[in-house]
This record gives sequence, C-alpha cells and structure tokens, in this order.
Amino acid sequence: MSERLLISDGDINLRNSLSNYLQKEGFNVDCASNFQQALNIYASYLHDFAIIEIELPDGDGIELASKIKSLNPKVKIILTTSYPSVSSALKALKLKVDDFLIKPFVYDEIKASLKELLGEKAEKEEQREKITFYRDNEEISPIIGESAEIKQIFEKIKKIANTPTNVLILGETGTGKELFAKAIHESSYRKKKPFVAINCASLPENLLESELFGFVKGAFTGATSDKKGLLEIADGGTVFLDEIGDLPLSLQAKLLRVLEDMEIRPLGSVTSKKVDLRFISATNKNLIEAVKEGRFREDLFFRLNVISLSIPPLRERGKDIEILANHFMRKFAIRMGKNLKKIDPQVIKLLYKHPWPGNIRELQNVIEQAVVFCEGDTITPGDLPEYIQHQEKFFDKTKEIPALSIEDYTKEFILKYQSIYTEQELAEMLGITRKALWEKRKKWGIPRSS
Repeated sequence: MSERLLISDGDINLRNSLSNYLQKEGFNVDCASNFQQALNIYASYLHDFAIIEIELPDGDGIELASKIKSLNPKVKIILTTSYPSVSSALKALKLKVDDFLIKPFVYDEIKASLKELLGEKAEKEEQREKITFYRDNEEISPIIGESAEIKQIFEKIKKIANTPTNVLILGETGTGKELFAKAIHESSYRKKKPFVAINCASLPENLLESELFGFVKGAFTGATSDKKGLLEIADGGTVFLDEIGDLPLSLQAKLLRVLEDMEIRPLGSVTSKKVDLRFISATNKNLIEAVKEGRFREDLFFRLNVISLSIPPLRERGKDIEILANHFMRKFAIRMGKNLKKIDPQVIKLLYKHPWPGNIRELQNVIEQAVVFCEGDTITPGDLPEYIQHQEKFFDKTKEIPALSIEDYTKEFILKYQSIYTEQELAEMLGITRKALWEKRKKWGIPRSS
C-alpha cells in the first residue's frame, strides 16, 4: 500500500499513536498539530486521505477540509470531534466528507473506515479504466448532449485526438472544460498513460512550482525526500492546465521551456529529465487581452493555442438543458435512494428561461437540491431553488429580462442573494468557486454582506 495520509489533530499523543498504528497498516503518514501546518504539508504532497480534528488549536477543521478539497477534489476525508453538534454534522454533510467519527474512538474504527474508502477508490479507478469516449460513430461519454454545437465539438475531438498538437479550450466557468480535455486524452494513443489535471489558480506560486517540477531532498526546508513533480508523473500522457490565465509570469517562462525542450528540472536538481507530454490548457479569460496587458507571455500563448476549442455556454445548447436535467435527476436519485421517474414540464420551462451563469455546474446543483426536496416520483416547481421558481421577481420590473447580459445577471444575483446565503452557498448556486465569487465582487466593487 502506498497511499499517503495526513493526520491533523491538536493532541500530540493521539497523533503519534494513530500515526504509528496506521504506518503498521501500510500507510505513508504525515502529521500536523494545527490548521496552517496541515495546509502547508497537504499542499506539498496532496495526500490521498486526511483525518482532521474539527477543533484545531488555530482554526476550524471543517474549513481546513474545504481548503484541502479545493486542492484535491479526490481526497478522502474523515472528520473527528470531541464535541459533536448538529451544526458541525450539517457542515460536514454539505462538504461531503467521507466519514465523521466522535472521540474517543477505537483505532479499528479508523481502520475500517479507511478500508471501505480504499475499496471505493479502487472500484472507481477500475470503472474509470473502462470508460471509452467514443468508438467510431458512438457519442463521447460522459459528456452529455445532443445539440448541434456539442456534436460539432465531438467531430473536432475525433480529428485532433491522435495528434501531438497542443489544444486550448475556451469557455465560461462551469461548462465542463476538463471533461472535454479528458475526452481528447481518452480518444488518443496516450490513453493508457496518465491524464494529470493541474489547477493553476489553486496553489500559491511557490507551491505550484514544486508541484509542477518536483524537488530533490534538501532543496528547501522540509524537503526530506525526493518528490516527483506532476509533469514527470504525466510522462507519456496528457497535462491539463486549468485556469492557465492565472499562471504567474515567472512560471510561464519555465513552462515555455518545457514546451520547447520537453525537459524538466526538479527544484534543487542540477540535471534535467526528458519527458513526452501533450498539453491541453483551459481558460475562461481573454488571453489575447492578457497578452496585450503584459500579464501573459505572447510566445507561450502561441505555443498553447495551436488548436482551440470553444465550449458553448449551457444557455446556447438548446435541448441539452432537458437532457442534462434528466441525467442529473437519475444520478442523484440513485445516490439518495429515491424512486424518481420524471421532471414536471413546468420545471423544464423554468429551466429553459434561466440564463445559467454557472452553466452545467449550476444546473447540477439545482437538480441535486430538487431531488433532496422532492417527496413524490416527479420533480415539481416547488422543489426548485427559490431563485429558479420566481425568476420574474429577481429582476427590476423596469428591466426586460432578455436585455440583461450574463454579466448583469450574475451581478444582480450576487447583490440580491448575498445577504440571504453564505459565501459557499452563493458560489454553489452560481456554479462557481468562492475564489471566482471574490474576483467578481472585486471587479464590480461589491462589498461582502455583513
């Protein structure tokens, strides 16, 4: 077993004894005594599992779990607490942690939980290997859609998949750019090799560099052993650079060298290593404007933008809205053990009227909530979030809905609902990250609601 695990707990005796126990079970264990130390250690190694105490000396363990999930959505998290409450349980449920244990617990409980999570992880990896994105004329999966716009993209993917050419994917937040990148990879001769996704906006510059290039023992304080970088791990496969527009200028120069020479040099090393990589990048920003303003290197832009794919926003994908809504209904009904059969036609009408600033991610959140509240076998308008049910009340009566741009809609949405919902809830309703929500507030000069 090579799974890496982080224990974050303020009790040194528990940390040490639990660490020794889990090391004997085959885990590679790191320990942290507080919030900040745990975050720093996790960012360096992106552990497979994390056992986090809610009541950390310098912060909230649930917030730590949220930050860790933003760094690695696939991490399995077990929360522990000495002071259980309904509030903490609900927060843990909303964050979708994998287990919640009350102290004092016996270590066999931890062991049993980890074994179960390991089983789920292995099963998902096995299922992932079985996914085929297309065979001849079959549709790409798991991308859902029958609109002409999506079918055109499928055809482009078939043409470019088996080339070594770099691809730039353009599209609004929540349109599923990573899914299309995976479709290209899985349809190519590289599909047996790794697909490594890197979010260029999720890590600070110093950590992002070590994640990309790796490091050798002694490269900096805390580098107690060699660590492969993500670019080396992806050798032979595909690197997906999400939010490429947020890559710091200093790293843009280093990435350009990799693209030109296909060589990487880990931090602290004096030798370079040859790699074979295909780069697929994605952004929701205007990189041409960023080049003009000196925020993005022109030479790197042309290296990455050999072929571009523009993913249409959900509001421009016609009948795909209904197809996706039914797909998400079935998905969440199975997960929640509900016998849902259909969506009321009035619901479909409301879904078509909504402009979907958060695109597919927002639609998924809306249908998940509807499945939670649905008590029969049919999703009805009353099961939808209030802002979808009563769209006509959302806008100023002096304005015509069709005249509002998606930017105007998003701005009004934030202004209207930020005093009602939490930051996380507001971001989820819009289908964006909290960081993206902060950026939009900053852009429009909207102060946080007190």
